[in-house]
Amino acid sequence: MFNQSLLLPHLVYVLINEKIFIKSFGERLRKIRLNKNLSQAELANTAEIPINQVGRIERGEINTTLTTIKVLADSLDIPITAFFIDLNG
Repeated sequence: MFNQSLLLPHLVYVLINEKIFIKSFGERLRKIRLNKNLSQAELANTAEIPINQVGRIERGEINTTLTTIKVLADSLDIPITAFFIDLNG
């Protein structure tokens, strides 16, 4: 019989790492947006997404979709990979 208590520590680890990843993504979005001298409202308008969604993504409150990531990258005129790889160190 499978011991579920063995799974719990792994699940907690995965959930914590997921939250860290989502928060890091949001911080990276904010850094890129600010480097382009854009407000959240300007980015939201260009990306055609609600301004509160931009804020929630930047604060790491939501796990955004791939389509939203694409729209944000296009609106910021950057490759999608820029959200995940800091090319400037």
